[in-house]
Amino acid sequence: MNWYQYPIRLILGLILVLGLSLVGYRTFFPDLPLVGIINWTEHIKGFEASQQGVIEGLREEGFQKDLNIRLAVKNAHGNRDLARTISRDFQKEGARILITLGTLPTLIALDATTIPVVYAAVAAPGATGLSRATSPHRQRFTGTSMEVPIKEQLEYLLLARPGCRRLGILYCDATPPAVAKGEEAARVSLKMGLTPILRSVADDRPELINMVLTELLNRKIEALFIPTDPVLGQPQNLRIICGRTNRARVPVMVSNGYTVVYGPLLAYSCDLIGAGRQAGRQAALLLNGVPIAQVPPESPNITRLTINLKTAQDLGLQLPRRLLSQAYQFFQ
Repeated sequence: MNWYQYPIRLILGLILVLGLSLVGYRTFFPDLPLVGIINWTEHIKGFEASQQGVIEGLREEGFQKDLNIRLAVKNAHGNRDLARTISRDFQKEGARILITLGTLPTLIALDATTIPVVYAAVAAPGATGLSRATSPHRQRFTGTSMEVPIKEQLEYLLLARPGCRRLGILYCDATPPAVAKGEEAARVSLKMGLTPILRSVADDRPELINMVLTELLNRKIEALFIPTDPVLGQPQNLRIICGRTNRARVPVMVSNGYTVVYGPLLAYSCDLIGAGRQAGRQAALLLNGVPIAQVPPESPNITRLTINLKTAQDLGLQLPRRLLSQAYQFFQ
């Protein structure tokens, strides 16, 4: 054998060993499927709760980060262009599923990618283009909404404020869910025998909020309902609103239990961790190979009544035992 054949055989042997090693690694340690989570903003506690629930739901179904899935969370910081970029980046990275927290990132992900989407923290899916009956993407998405019937919410408000007839409804028209739920609240309250006084603001400038509040109070509203609204639901905006309404002895109801601490009297809302957990379980079904058409959208299974007792005291309201006995959480 010629001397120069030894290096050649050695190189071929190394290539063979490396090839067999790679085959063995791929067999026993296959590439983990990538699951991308797009959070609309870190400034709203509800999105954080939904994200926690999604991860818990995946884990309950046997899917854990770095064990059998790659789980990547990216925040859009409330920016539509960034949400679109994140969605496209996940597609380039080969994501198997996108889990979107909020209406806008869901709509953007459906428009920007071809990946199956599971949504959470969506307030009004039917009114914001996320109905399977009408959406052009109907076979590409599912999820669990945070939608609690407005009639049920207002029934609790009427328990807290018996005799109420003139209901103010306030929302910011910068986001589709707030518009949809505000208009729905006007229709529902009218059917319940109330007189709805519907007003909106274009943004959260304090002077604009105060101007509209002055108009509502001058119309002699007896209670104020703020539907699901990521703008007016911000702590600084609720403090402005409730500062005015509480002085006027007008109770405020919101659609998110986390925000009752900032001054509203009460909220009847879904448990966002629980709803996120439902969405996580839906994502697990897709990871297990169930066709998305066989995983229908869901409504939240768990709802909570939250009451601010300090606000009730400031308003001079004696809340009935029937209402208090149904509360899940109190703030004082």
